[in-house]
Amino acid sequence: MTSGSESPEGPKKLVVGFCCNECAYAAADLAGSTHRTHPPNVLVVRVPCSGAVDPSWLLYALANGADAAFVAGCRKGECHYVDGNLKAESRVSFLKSLLDAVGVEPERVEMFFMAASEPHRFVEAAREMAARVEALPPLHRRESVPVGPKREALIRALQSIAVEVRDVPLPAIPGFEVPVFDLDRCIGCGACIEACPEGAIHSEDRGDFRVFLLSALKCTGCGDCVDACRENEVEALSLGGVRVPQLLSEWSEVARLELTRCSVCGRPFATDRELERADSPPICPECKAKASAKAISFGRVRL
Repeated sequence: MTSGSESPEGPKKLVVGFCCNECAYAAADLAGSTHRTHPPNVLVVRVPCSGAVDPSWLLYALANGADAAFVAGCRKGECHYVDGNLKAESRVSFLKSLLDAVGVEPERVEMFFMAASEPHRFVEAAREMAARVEALPPLHRRESVPVGPKREALIRALQSIAVEVRDVPLPAIPGFEVPVFDLDRCIGCGACIEACPEGAIHSEDRGDFRVFLLSALKCTGCGDCVDACRENEVEALSLGGVRVPQLLSEWSEVARLELTRCSVCGRPFATDRELERADSPPICPECKAKASAKAISFGRVRL
């Protein structure tokens, strides 16, 4: 692709634009061949479809030197891959919310739509983003981010540029959905833990409570935990948007259920709902085993 350039006195902050091959990149190429100029600090990256752009790509660019990043795809209703541009739009919206939640200006990322025959729209988009970054303060980075798995790269990039972290839920998009617990329904059975293929959920009994922990880094949003909960006739789980602190923590608490104490030894061991479901008295398995062994030793029949 060829393109005109502006004077050396123009904007210096780097902008990265991910342009779909079918329309946006073709528009950028046509802009160059028809001698339309755009700021030289706008770096164009060609992708097969805007729907292929992952949020981690834009964050990776911001963490490694870019001051802004945008995605450009086909016009709505005209995507060559059906709805790739709409997927890209939802991801950019997700990323805007994510940046805002960590104290970074959400206008550093944007989504644009254009046809291959609209070179002026690409030039307008490039100039708009270049103008935006000039009006924004410098983006401070703690460290550069190495190439890695998409989820890991996103988290590392976010940690690098975060100013402050607010505990807010993010829009739910595929790949960034996590299980959300309904504490009024959850019985603490652990069916979700057994069903998770990534080991992204585990529980710990801490004193009088059973605490469920989630690793957003490991979670893929597959929904197996939700299906297991439903099959167990509990339906206490659903998929929802990940919360910002969950993304930045190796493990985060997502549920805390009070435990019932054993009527024999006094040790907390199960939730009330577990015992009700099993129609069992509040006696822990160890005390039940001891009582059974004692009954057998005296020749009694265990009920």
